Amino acid sequence: MTKRLFILLLLLLFNNCLEREQVRSERIYKVDLPDVEAYVLKPAALIGSDMISESSGIVKSRRWDDVYWTHNDSGDEARIFAINIKGELIKPPDVVNYRGIAVKGAKNVDWEDIASDDAGNLVIAACGNNANRRRDLGIYIIKEPDPYNDMETEPAVKVTFYYPEQDFDTQFKKNFDCEAVFWYSGKHYLFTKHRSDNYTVLYRLDSIEQEKQNPVTLIERFNTGQQVTAADVSEDGRKFAILTYNSVWLFVPPKGDKPILDKNFFKGDIFWLPVSAKQCEAVCFDGNRLVITNEQREIFFINIADLIKVQ
Repeated sequence: MTKRLFILLLLLLFNNCLEREQVRSERIYKVDLPDVEAYVLKPAALIGSDMISESSGIVKSRRWDDVYWTHNDSGDEARIFAINIKGELIKPPDVVNYRGIAVKGAKNVDWEDIASDDAGNLVIAACGNNANRRRDLGIYIIKEPDPYNDMETEPAVKVTFYYPEQDFDTQFKKNFDCEAVFWYSGKHYLFTKHRSDNYTVLYRLDSIEQEKQNPVTLIERFNTGQQVTAADVSEDGRKFAILTYNSVWLFVPPKGDKPILDKNFFKGDIFWLPVSAKQCEAVCFDGNRLVITNEQREIFFINIADLIKVQ
């Protein structure tokens, strides 16, 4: 072994130890789960348009009744679609070659989720990061369009971000993918999707400056047991849902005027349900139930009351 190779191996080992020590120094929340069979979800509807070939995110409109916004995963045009709860496409009348609503000033590079805020905006998570090598992670913020009349959105605002904990030179763990974004109380939050362990990390985006790379702030870690594929917050801001490939989680942080998410997210009531529904990629609240879509264009409903309380 050459001296140079020996030094390199020592540096790699040292960085790995630092990473392990960092994880040990931060509490990883975990709850004991009951041994129950997965609930086999039955499709309640099917997304009708074949343009929506890989529904990767869904959110209920806060402006229009019975309107749900969705989009395709990577490789599609920069566009979003409006559907109703039956999966029927909503579009301007008398448009022959309808192609969805184009998101001006945006590019679809691994779009993974969609959310809404209290200011009438939609938030598109352009932060899929399968290989953990992307340096252009970001979100697009757009004014919610009129699904019955618009063919394109107003120009999108792109906010790029990075993970301060990520070291691109020594990537022992591919834990900086993200398919779950939501907006709460003036801030954008995201849950990571891990490929090296069963955890997810809750991050907060404190700055949304357009002219720089904005750091995200690590809040807490949680053991979901599977990779996180979507998230949403209820309209009243008191319940939070996380979707994985084989389960649904519901978090109700401690009560107050509003839940405080800093170091408090996983300390309240937690509900869980193992599910089976092919490759589930999107979830949103719809009153007292959750709406889930998978990449096979199926739509499922889960009553919140059916989830099992585990904390």
